[in-house]
Amino acid sequence: MNITRPDPRWTTALVTCALLLGSGGLLTPVAAQAICSAPHSSPTLLQSAGNRTMPAGAGWIQLSTSFNLATESFNPLGSRERFIGASEFQTQSAYLTASYGLTDGLEIWGQVPVHRLRVEAPAGESRSTGVGDIRAAVRVSPALFGFEAPVAVRVGYKIPGSDFPVDATELPLTEGQEDFEVSLESGWTPGSLPLYVAGWSGYRWRAENEQSRHRPGNEWFAHAALGGTFRSLSWELGVDALWGEAPLDQGIRLTSQKRKLIQVVPTLATAVGPGLLEATVPVPVSGRNLPAGYGASIGYRLLWGG
Repeated sequence: MNITRPDPRWTTALVTCALLLGSGGLLTPVAAQAICSAPHSSPTLLQSAGNRTMPAGAGWIQLSTSFNLATESFNPLGSRERFIGASEFQTQSAYLTASYGLTDGLEIWGQVPVHRLRVEAPAGESRSTGVGDIRAAVRVSPALFGFEAPVAVRVGYKIPGSDFPVDATELPLTEGQEDFEVSLESGWTPGSLPLYVAGWSGYRWRAENEQSRHRPGNEWFAHAALGGTFRSLSWELGVDALWGEAPLDQGIRLTSQKRKLIQVVPTLATAVGPGLLEATVPVPVSGRNLPAGYGASIGYRLLWGG
């Protein structure tokens, strides 16, 4: 029996998007949580305690950038190993992210990224630049129904911002398929202490990439964090986790290609001018079938209306 191997474009797309997610921070304001999984796509957004949606008319907009370098990955057994041929993946990204409170208890969120990918391999160097996956979300809290509680539901949707290349020698900037996800989030502030605990958990349904006939496995994701303030600094120590189901490649279920990732993400923020300057450095701890690269993100966020 012939064994179908994943399309090389999909393999590159998987590495690219994993790096984008990993370097793209997982920290979002509980009042306006980012859209992607664990790890999240929206970089360098600190939590706030309580998980309540923003008031009507309030919002924020952020411009951020991230860089990630990977020379090794977690293999199917969970061990780190070098990419074949000592290949090196470098990803630079710029994100424009915004959120807005439509009414009390209901807010919308959106993000448009631009990525620059460079891959160095024994066969030579490849580059690609363009728009990545475009994401949107709606977030609902009990305030929409007239009462307060530290809980919210988020519904998100992702579409490719660029065409998935037909030529296998071209570097894809997206995974090439649509995603839909739902998550539940909550938070708690312990009395008068300048601390908070926050977290969420959710599930992502993933469609098929029709060009490559590859359907990524659906995913569970979770995030937990402890944060607070110290003098003029805001800080957070978060942990992200991702568990993927087996993908389908040309109709064949690849049980050995289930994805997993656990990473620690420390973040700092401080007021600069009229906004907040935020920085984060995700550190992968363990995983399967995902890059073990390191990155950093920095972003500047303007807020209005509370």
